[in-house]
Amino acid sequence: MSKVALTLQAETLPDGSGWRMLCPAVGMYTQAPCEGDTFIAGDDCGTLVVLNRMRRLVLPEGVAGFVANAPPKRKYEPVGFGTKLFELHPIDETNELGASIETTTPNQAVNGLVITAPQDGRFYRRSAPGEPVFAEPGEDLQVGRTVGLLEVMKTFNPVKYQPGATLPNHARLVRFLVDDASDVEEGQALIEVESTE
Repeated sequence: MSKVALTLQAETLPDGSGWRMLCPAVGMYTQAPCEGDTFIAGDDCGTLVVLNRMRRLVLPEGVAGFVANAPPKRKYEPVGFGTKLFELHPIDETNELGASIETTTPNQAVNGLVITAPQDGRFYRRSAPGEPVFAEPGEDLQVGRTVGLLEVMKTFNPVKYQPGATLPNHARLVRFLVDDASDVEEGQALIEVESTE
């Protein structure tokens, strides 16, 4: 059974250089990210134990970057509502980490535009073994284009390109961020895209 997700709260730093990521509940903070780890909206970035139940901590919409501080020294850090868990700074051309993001975090999108898993399941790029894939890197994506399948309890649901608040109406598939037949969690980034508008 997958852990329930809690969304972190983002507070802009006074100098505008990034965000403080604040705890959304009281509990024990664990599996904290390391300094330099990079994240985009929807990524898991730690776990909060609340009344002996594990809760995934995910990054909110509109926030992406690298962790600018070291994790807590204790494996389980007691935290309260609004406790600062870590600082996140955006990646740009002046950051040294920006040059190495491709090699240090191959499962993360560089530009922040991603198609995410609508629920937990197993992601497939093709309808059956030996069949062609639904989409290839470099191909244009329009509204409703099937880019994969998500198997949930032996039921296969199409994953379609759906523009919205974060995705443009017209895009190009850059790369897959998970392997074919990978187990994925709700909200996990599956495919990086780029705008063609």
